[in-house]
Amino acid sequence: MSVRVALVAGPMYDALYSRLAAFTAQTGIAVTVAYRGDHPALNEHLAGLAARGGVPYDLVSTHTKYAPSQQSFLAPLDALLTVAELEDFTPQLLGLARIHGQLFSLPRNVDVRLLHYRTDLIAQPPATWDELLDLARALNEPPHQYGFVFPGMESGLFGTFYELVEMGGAELFPADLVPQIENDGGRWALSLLRTFYAEGLVPPEIVDWHYDKVHDCFRDGHAAMVGDWPGYYADYCDPQASAVHDRFALARYPVGPQGKSLVYGGSHTFALTKGGVQSAEALALLRFLTAPEQQWVEAQQGSVPVRTSVMRRIQAQSGPVAKARWHALEDAIGGVVIPPKFGRYPEVEEVLWKTVQAAIRGSLSIDAALHRMTEQIGDIVAQAEKDA
Repeated sequence: MSVRVALVAGPMYDALYSRLAAFTAQTGIAVTVAYRGDHPALNEHLAGLAARGGVPYDLVSTHTKYAPSQQSFLAPLDALLTVAELEDFTPQLLGLARIHGQLFSLPRNVDVRLLHYRTDLIAQPPATWDELLDLARALNEPPHQYGFVFPGMESGLFGTFYELVEMGGAELFPADLVPQIENDGGRWALSLLRTFYAEGLVPPEIVDWHYDKVHDCFRDGHAAMVGDWPGYYADYCDPQASAVHDRFALARYPVGPQGKSLVYGGSHTFALTKGGVQSAEALALLRFLTAPEQQWVEAQQGSVPVRTSVMRRIQAQSGPVAKARWHALEDAIGGVVIPPKFGRYPEVEEVLWKTVQAAIRGSLSIDAALHRMTEQIGDIVAQAEKDA
């Protein structure tokens, strides 16, 4: 008996996979990890397989923002899981995992960023993005220390722009999916990112950095501030790996011009394919990977659990610093911006991050980039309507 899987990989995710040996020992079911990669690479891999005729995996990692584009090979789960099995999951996240009312995946964690800042350099976290920019300028000492770092490519850059543009008062995804970003809010968001890059407040090579390298930069003591995800927290706290383990703290994002602190968020999930849904072994693995015991493993690494029982347990066993972090994460989740459940959403991310990066690097003007993004999303939405 065996199960073939394709998984998202990286420091935020890999601790859970060490538990696969325990699953095999308990059940006798072998797990073949046939593909591992970061989410953009995993999405491209799965989309390519689907276009060529089929996805040869039983279980895959996905995300609530990507699953709508994967319905051609994912299977609904409602008939396989009882109400009792689902009642411990946070209802809002089960809602995010539903597409047209059907449950297509089970939540693994909640993914939202907090501001991480160096306590040996900063007495109080910045309350506004203007204050953060001033701090970044004051603390910038390249190439040994930069003021602020963020992902400069792919979904990480797209998400950073999405957060800022919404905090600026613009709307990237209104109800009709026609962006409202050619305004002061859009200009503020894109101009801020360009300022960080143009003034050298971030490393020049940041345009080639995805999540992991940004994390490494702050962890190694080469940045004063970073917006980062919960799954990296254990690495930051490890005295054997982190130069800042005893001199950093967390806070909710600063507020933008509209007085709001917002973060781009969603839920990493596990799903069964249309082939895997026929397999009792694949369903057993799905239950195992999302069970309380595995949620506990990930919570100890810093990930936000999606089971109420595990969240209560981790908070009850946390000291004052850890409790403050959990409260900051809960506050951040209260101000989350969620992308639409749109079947061509990955295409939106792919074209927009490149336009955002072109504006950051100065090869496009701010207004030209905002106009191009409006046209790009409009073209994708129009094509989706034509294909429907």
